[in-house]
Amino acid sequence: MSRQSIPADVLGARLASSSPVGLRVAALEHGHARLVFHGAASVAEVTVAELHRRADSVAAGFAALGVGRGDVVAVQLPHRVEEAVAHAAVLLRGAVLMPLDLAWDAGEVARALRRSRAVALITSAWRSHDVLRVRNAADGLPHLRHVVAVTGTWPMAGVPADGLEWETLERFRPLPPEATARPDDVALLLHAPATRATPSRAVLHTHASLSAELATMPPAGDVRRHVHLAPPGSGDLAGTTALLRALVTGLPTVFLERWDAHAAVELVHRHRVTSAALSRFHLAGLLDAAARSGDGSAGMAECHVLGAITPAVVEQAERAGVAAYGGYGRVEHPTIAVGSPRDPLCLRGAEGGRLLPGSEVRIVDSTGRDVPPGQEGRILSRGPELFLGYLEQSGEPLTADGWFARGTADRWFATGDHGALDTEGRLCLSRVARPEEPAGGMTEQST
Repeated sequence: MSRQSIPADVLGARLASSSPVGLRVAALEHGHARLVFHGAASVAEVTVAELHRRADSVAAGFAALGVGRGDVVAVQLPHRVEEAVAHAAVLLRGAVLMPLDLAWDAGEVARALRRSRAVALITSAWRSHDVLRVRNAADGLPHLRHVVAVTGTWPMAGVPADGLEWETLERFRPLPPEATARPDDVALLLHAPATRATPSRAVLHTHASLSAELATMPPAGDVRRHVHLAPPGSGDLAGTTALLRALVTGLPTVFLERWDAHAAVELVHRHRVTSAALSRFHLAGLLDAAARSGDGSAGMAECHVLGAITPAVVEQAERAGVAAYGGYGRVEHPTIAVGSPRDPLCLRGAEGGRLLPGSEVRIVDSTGRDVPPGQEGRILSRGPELFLGYLEQSGEPLTADGWFARGTADRWFATGDHGALDTEGRLCLSRVARPEEPAGGMTEQST
């Protein structure tokens, strides 16, 4: 078993904080950091301080609506300024943030709202009409009190008569800061898709585990010397944490509302992007578009490949002057191990990496016994980013004790994947496809 420990004082400070604390500190320390939101119809560039001011107003609006600590607020928006403000406002209020997949139709959204007992939904004005029709049906959404409609999204639509206009929330006068959340309160509810190994599930993270994840993998040195390209948002862990990490660390970041390889290349050049976090498909598309344009990838020096990585895309990136590397995590434990742009090429093409400080991994056989270094087995993990548990799977309404944690008494999480630890503590996933899961690890991986 490999154990790596983060210094006790650093870990203690990390776990003692909550998301509202991190957001407020960032507004003071990194307020001048600029974030760019590139949409299909417009481009917005705002500072972290401005986003925080707007989030404070929306949080005050939530308070006036009776939304408070522990209430679930769903957000179904693309990467745009309103999404960033909404995410921050929900956390500042001490509520539970539930991002929803943009591809979900009204029926899928309604099921998530019903199961979580969400009290509010923030979505486009166009989508709000369908959700309100479901809510107003006989067997609708009894817990959903507010549907906030954001105009200016595509397709265009007006705000329904029984909806609430987003701009109304932004007009509220901010309230004095208050202690709205504890580190062990639930902060984030994520819907993980089904794979061959696991069913779909609703994963709960606390403020402590979310803060630990947001503290991972900032660029080395002064963040002001870096500009990051984030993956397109789709209500998943990668899109959500990319947005929140920028708000908490002040990392200048460029967000794309939807993926367009040629637009991504243009943004890399215009904003002097130095790093990116993309799937291997998006990275390959960006590199192909850069090669066709003849301008190359400019100053982009590294890319963290989300999900499964292949030697082919690492070699393609290397030829373009970009050091691509992978990592390993699950929605339940977002960053277990990560590679490095300084690793040899042969290691960067393998899925896995060195364990994140504070994370622990055990490799066990079918009986649960630890196996020697270099021998394959089932991967168990634990660490400060480990989730709290799952939302109840039953169709019964949630009660006050509706949150529950799953796992062993000592909080080891069975990832469902197979791999090995070498003598230096590097984790390498098995590339052998098993009957119950796809080759190359879990497709949901989104560190």
